[in-house]
Amino acid sequence: MAGACRFAVKSGGHMAQAGAANIQDGVTIDLRNLNRSSVSTDRSTVTLGPGLRWGQVYSMLAAYDLAVPGGRSAQVGVGGYLLGGGSSYFIDHGFGCDNVVAYEVVLASGAVLNVTAEAHEDLFQGLKGGSSNFGIVTSFTLRTFGLKGIWGGNIFYQAEPTVDQQLRAFHEFSGNNEYDVNAAVQMSISFSPGFGIVFVNQPFYALPQVNPAALHPFTNIQPQLGNQTALNNLAAFAIANGALSPDGARQMTWALSFENDLRTLRALYAAFNASVASIAHVAGISWSLTLEPIPKAFLRASARLGGNMLGVPTNPRGNSLVLCDSSFTWTNENDTAVVRSAGLRLLADISKSARQLGTLTRWVDVNHADYTQDPIVSYGSANQAFLQDLSRRYDPTQVFQRAVPGGFKVGPKRR
Repeated sequence: MAGACRFAVKSGGHMAQAGAANIQDGVTIDLRNLNRSSVSTDRSTVTLGPGLRWGQVYSMLAAYDLAVPGGRSAQVGVGGYLLGGGSSYFIDHGFGCDNVVAYEVVLASGAVLNVTAEAHEDLFQGLKGGSSNFGIVTSFTLRTFGLKGIWGGNIFYQAEPTVDQQLRAFHEFSGNNEYDVNAAVQMSISFSPGFGIVFVNQPFYALPQVNPAALHPFTNIQPQLGNQTALNNLAAFAIANGALSPDGARQMTWALSFENDLRTLRALYAAFNASVASIAHVAGISWSLTLEPIPKAFLRASARLGGNMLGVPTNPRGNSLVLCDSSFTWTNENDTAVVRSAGLRLLADISKSARQLGTLTRWVDVNHADYTQDPIVSYGSANQAFLQDLSRRYDPTQVFQRAVPGGFKVGPKRR
C-alpha cells in the first residue's frame, strides 16, 4: 500500500464529517451518475443506483403506489444511508438496510460480486451497517411495499410553556405497548437567536388519514406557533423536511442512544437549555437536537427481516429506545472551535446523565456520528470482530482501511 493513491467515495455527500465523501490531495469517486432505478415486473422489489437521492426514489415509486424505507430528507443519498443502517418513517419495516435483498459490489481487486443471502452471505450481512469498508456498492435491490398517501408535517411550539407536555408525550408515545406501526414522529429541540428555544415536532402517518389518534399526544399540545400538517405524498414530505437543513453552512453532528425514560429526557432538555449560552453569540448559529423513537415494534420488525450489524438491543430491558442526534450549523470558520467544544460538552453532559440513570445504550448511529465517536465499536465486540474478519477476507490488501481515510473503519480507531 506504500505510495497508493488515497481516495473517497461519494453517494449523496450528506454526512457532516470532512473527508467522509471528499478528500484533500486524493481522488473522489463520485457516484452521482449511477442513478438508474428499475422496479421488478411483479413490483416486489426496486433496484437503485447509489447516486440517487431519496426524493428522486420516492417520486419514481409514487407512480406505482409503492415505497421503500429510506431517508427522511429528500437530498440524502441512497448509498451512505443504506450502508449505515438507515432509520426511516416506516416502523414496521425496521432499518433501511434490513430491506436490502441484493447488492452489486466492486471489490478492491476489481471483482464485481452480486451479493445476496444465498451468495456471499457473510458479505451480505456485513453490508447491513458495515458502511464503506468492503468495496464500492454500485446497486441496491430493496423490497417494496404499497403506499398511496401519507399525513404529517411540522408543528412549531415555543419551548417554555410546553416542555413538560412535549417530553411526556414523547415518552408515552414511544413506550406505548399498543404502538400503531403506521405512526412515527421526530421531535427537535432547536435554538436560534431570532426565536430562542423552540420545539419542532414532525408527526407522520403512513396512511392518508388526517390527525390519527396515535399522534394526538403531539397534535393536541398547545399553544402552537404554526402547524404545517397535511395530506401529502412521501416525496413532497421529504422535500419539506430537507428544506429545514439547507446546504452551505458548516455543520457538526453526533449521535447517542438511550432507553426511553422520562428522567433522561428531562436531563437532556436541561443540558440543552444550559448549553445555549455558550453558542448564542455565534454568527448564523442553529443549535438543534432531534429525538427519534425506536419502539419495540421497530426492533421486532428489524429482527423479523433478518437483522443487521448495528448491535441495537432487540429487547432493552423491555423498554423502547431513543435515538438522539445533533445538528449544529454556523457560518464562520473561526467559530468552529467554539461550536465543536460546546457540542462535545453537550454530548458528554447528556451521556453522563443517561449513564448515571442507567439508561445509556452503546449504539451510536454511524450516519450521524462525530469523528470523535466510534460507531463500529458500538456494534459490540462480536460484530466488530466479524466485520474485521470480513474486511480481511474481501479486501486482503486493506485498500478500504488504508487508502480511504474518511468515514468509520472496522479496525482500531486511528487518533
